[in-house]
Amino acid sequence: MQIVRKWALRSTAFIRGISASSTQPTMEYENWTKEELISRLRSLEGKSTMEPAETPRKRKGPRDNFDFSKFPQRKVAFKFSYFGWPYYGLARQGNALGSEEKQKQEDQYPTIEGELFKALAHCKLITGESECDYSRCGRTDRGVSGFGQVVALYVRSVGRFITREEADQLDESQRHLVTCDEFNQGQLVLLPENERELPYVNMLNKLLPQEIRILAWAPVKPDFSARFSCKSRFYRYFFSQDGLDIEAMQQAAAKYLGTHDFRNFCRLDPAKQIKNFERTVLDIAITPVTSQVSFIGEAASTEGKWWQLELHGTAFLWHQVRCMMAILFAVGQKLEPPDIIDQLMDVQTTSGKPEYEMASDLPLVLADCVFDKKDVDWIYVRNPGRDLGSMATLDRSVLKLWSELNTQAVISSALLQNLRDLAVPSGGAGGQESMKPWSECRKQLLDDETVTKSILGAGVIKHSKAYRPILSRKRADPVELRNQAWLERKGGNKRARSDADNAPLG
Repeated sequence: MQIVRKWALRSTAFIRGISASSTQPTMEYENWTKEELISRLRSLEGKSTMEPAETPRKRKGPRDNFDFSKFPQRKVAFKFSYFGWPYYGLARQGNALGSEEKQKQEDQYPTIEGELFKALAHCKLITGESECDYSRCGRTDRGVSGFGQVVALYVRSVGRFITREEADQLDESQRHLVTCDEFNQGQLVLLPENERELPYVNMLNKLLPQEIRILAWAPVKPDFSARFSCKSRFYRYFFSQDGLDIEAMQQAAAKYLGTHDFRNFCRLDPAKQIKNFERTVLDIAITPVTSQVSFIGEAASTEGKWWQLELHGTAFLWHQVRCMMAILFAVGQKLEPPDIIDQLMDVQTTSGKPEYEMASDLPLVLADCVFDKKDVDWIYVRNPGRDLGSMATLDRSVLKLWSELNTQAVISSALLQNLRDLAVPSGGAGGQESMKPWSECRKQLLDDETVTKSILGAGVIKHSKAYRPILSRKRADPVELRNQAWLERKGGNKRARSDADNAPLG
């Protein structure tokens, strides 16, 4: 009976709340039985369902009925950075926003551009991927990072459409802000001053994954192309000194300088039908990384001394930098002489590319894309000298990610040092085993001359019983033959499809 009374008291409070607006006097429910209270509750619930419920407030979010026609578009360039290892390359998998199937593919194999377009669409900056005149400066493969990648496209602006009469009445100081192009259906647009434009950098960085950061934006002309307007590209490739003769690598790297035929330093795609393989290296150097990454307990270890290849060029072929680096690694290990580069550049003698593995993708970074100042003037903060909040936010986000990665590096370094200090049985005279630190046993194994180790960067090492010089290996067919073979296969496939389509039924 005590339980029923407690339940009755709680029910009284609930029912009084429901009937607070009623003019009827409050009933004394304390003396009611459990069955009477349940019956009363059910009758009240029946009445409450007849009353109109209050419409719940909708949660704020992106509006599906956003009318892009009310807003002008302008062409801009974005400079951004990204770490490549979590992604399947820069280029998106088709039109990731266009179909559910493509979106699933992008979710399964995420790309940097896929994440960028999702953020652009969420901000209502673009209507779609194929309607924004998109161009990229350099396409990086899976695992490759970027510090200064550049893309260009049309995005929504805070500007407004104006009439010819309004344009004629503008002050001289505003007339340079008036534009007219096909992306605005030929209408005149009055763009805002740069500091009054939408905060593109902040808008996108709030939505992008922490590995991708927009660094700056710039207004550009309608005919600007991130690819073809670029004057030069700057790559960096990071590697450990361990097992390498840096001086020999520097001597060999100098041979890349200038304009050469790099067909033996790239991966050929016959579908592109490339016939000109000449590319110009403007500057190249192998320099030490200023901050060393030493192992715990081994501050002087060559494994912790890092170097970087710094490479400036007008344009590069597919996988060119990784192939160039693979040859430098072979020279640094004394597996190949420095003049191997001269022989590979002599396409009359070496007409087909010999088989060799590329260097790892992980240490490669597209460090910068260079444009004329008159074409691109980067804006890093909205109000120079006054508003540095966006830069502070950017710095904090990059520092946070660096701290996480650096912590992982220190932890793995500590584990490696524990292994090096571990005592292991190494055998001994008279059947008595002796214990030695693993670091000593490891050195004996590394000095084994019966095994050849080919360094490919980022800890990737290929082991073989005997090293075969590159020029003595099997070679691919010359470029001209491979291109012709692809055309013949394509023509044969077309003829086969045509014959199948024209075949009589039945």
